Amino acid sequence: MKPTIQTVWILCMGLTGGLVLAVSPFLIRWFELVTLNTKSWQIITDYGIISGTFLFGYSYFFFHSVRRLRDPEADTRFQIFNKLPNCVWVFSKEGQRLEMSNEMATAVYGSHPDTQNPDLFRSHFYDFKIVEEILSGKNCVYRNIVMIDKAYEPRYVDLFGIPFKRRREDMILVLVVDHSEVHQSLGQIQKLSDSLMLQNQQLKDFSYMNSHKIRAHVSNILGLISVEETAASGQAMEMLKIAANNLDREVQKMNRLLMEKNVNGKELEQKEQRIVFVDDDKVQHMINKRILLKVNNYLDLFFFENPYQALDWLAANPADVLLLDINMPEMDGWHFLKLMEERGIQLDVKMLTSSLDPDDMEKSRSFGQVSGFLIKPLKDENIAEFLAN
Repeated sequence: MKPTIQTVWILCMGLTGGLVLAVSPFLIRWFELVTLNTKSWQIITDYGIISGTFLFGYSYFFFHSVRRLRDPEADTRFQIFNKLPNCVWVFSKEGQRLEMSNEMATAVYGSHPDTQNPDLFRSHFYDFKIVEEILSGKNCVYRNIVMIDKAYEPRYVDLFGIPFKRRREDMILVLVVDHSEVHQSLGQIQKLSDSLMLQNQQLKDFSYMNSHKIRAHVSNILGLISVEETAASGQAMEMLKIAANNLDREVQKMNRLLMEKNVNGKELEQKEQRIVFVDDDKVQHMINKRILLKVNNYLDLFFFENPYQALDWLAANPADVLLLDINMPEMDGWHFLKLMEERGIQLDVKMLTSSLDPDDMEKSRSFGQVSGFLIKPLKDENIAEFLAN
């Protein structure tokens, strides 16, 4: 723990006083301010050295004693902070530097004081205005907002910004209360409820067809079969044929309904593929991950915000498709493609960007590895295109 200003001040005063006591006899004799015999000077000199050394040693001892008394208390507070079950960050208001984060914040969001840039903290939010208000030092509360964790999964949280002072420095404590599991459970219950409602409606439709449509034609057929008059047999057979055809049509209708249900509920082919995304936007990574895994749970997805790290990974690992953003702060997508060619990385590339500039589309055709130009966000037809390939 850092010593307080008062403790350092006492140490400096003690050291200075000890130095003055030790040196003053020599200064007095040097400038001949007092005339004394040799024995008297020796006594004064010894006294100055002894008293100065004592004051110097006492100050040093006092300083370390205070630190030893304060350290256990500080260590206890830090351990409590570090083991809190919620994610907690501490920022300085001036410069907005990340000063501290507990174990939970590091485990869930990857935040660490070694990376003091607040941009990492900002990247966990959809709305940067929330971050700006929190880091401005206001006492604020946000309920049921979405944060993006280091695995690009949405977290449904309540967020609290609490300003405080530490040794006269303005600080901000940010506390996140995560209720993602509750939100997920409610979502699953809602999906189950919607599924049951759909099934109940289908059962009602089938019941109606059975009782009103099919049953009516079956009754007609049974009635016609029971006709015994010979004179009416030809007419009865014609009516029997019509009723049978009507019955056949209703059965085919029901069969089509059942087939449609099977087709709609059928999943696409679950094929293993390695898909790499290079984009500096965490929100896009989260969206793409959820869309693709919903279509095919066997996909291996790799996300990179830093293009240089992506290049190193691609040079050492195989992949099936690369979805590459154009506008990134470290380097743009075109330079990334050139570096891929220089390093001999052969891979099917699709540009995934928010740009609608026709020049970008035209430029993408000049790279042999680029086989597509997709506009954010991904759509079903886009997914089907590159998954099929």
